[in-house]
Amino acid sequence: MAYVSPRLNARGEKTRERTRAAASARSSTGSAAGALLFVSLRKVLLRHAPALVVTSDQPGEYSLDTYTAGPGGKPLFFGSVRVGRTHTSLHLQPLQTDPDLLEISIHLRKRLQGTSSFAFQTIEPTLFAELDALTTRCFEAWQKSGKIGARPAP
Repeated sequence: MAYVSPRLNARGEKTRERTRAAASARSSTGSAAGALLFVSLRKVLLRHAPALVVTSDQPGEYSLDTYTAGPGGKPLFFGSVRVGRTHTSLHLQPLQTDPDLLEISIHLRKRLQGTSSFAFQTIEPTLFAELDALTTRCFEAWQKSGKIGARPAP
């Protein structure tokens, strides 16, 4: 039997080596402390979940959309918590559309990657409290602008 590289399938085609489950197994959630980090960041978004649509709730990923359709007809993405290989991140889409919301401490700004994603490797209660307040400001700003509409009747 011939040796097959782990990045190639039996036909020699390139395949994606890491799946979300495999990545989370090798990532910061591989330990009990890493799992607590994901749960702690997930709680920041979970407070607003009743007014939003949960699009993903699985180990290593939690994501929320709005009920309001965007320009392409798809629901607007609000935010997510994702586990990476070296960190767990919380992404807030309202920061992309309204950078004025980004009034944060220098300590939280150090965790900012790009314009709307915050990366953590450990649980930091003070920063999580500030992130919770920022998420609430984002939610309220999108509610005022009409981007977070009412839940449709069943």
